[in-house]
Amino acid sequence: MALIEVERPETEVKEERQEPVRVRGLPFFPHFVLREVVVMCIIAGSLVLLASVYPAGLLEPADPFDTPSPIFPEWYFLYVFGFLKFWTWDIGPVPAKIIGVTVPMVLWYGLLMLVPFIDRNPSTDIRKRKVAVTLGVIALLGVLFFTYYSIVFH
Repeated sequence: MALIEVERPETEVKEERQEPVRVRGLPFFPHFVLREVVVMCIIAGSLVLLASVYPAGLLEPADPFDTPSPIFPEWYFLYVFGFLKFWTWDIGPVPAKIIGVTVPMVLWYGLLMLVPFIDRNPSTDIRKRKVAVTLGVIALLGVLFFTYYSIVFH
């Protein structure tokens, strides 16, 4: 049995040339890194120049026997200070000062940590997150009120 070869017409094989993908912009390293380093050097140089031209004046020496009046805590603890001034009632054997310091810290930070567990809504739209927004607004208003209270009624 003999095999007969049939000639097939050659089909044109077209090589498709793919153009290289063009990426817009510059690579992060070294271009953006170099730009950030230059900006950082300019800002640091400006700070050194301003600090040398306008040095900070020295205040009075510290006196451990002189208490300044009024005494305020740092700004991020002003609401705790305000609640401490606001709360004057003892609850059983617990003094008012312990309650005045502990309750705001536990209440506000505990509320902040519990919000993801209280509001299980998967939506990212703020209009659909009514529980989380309400809790956040209540906590913010409480912090602002007691901060104001601590400054006004010191």
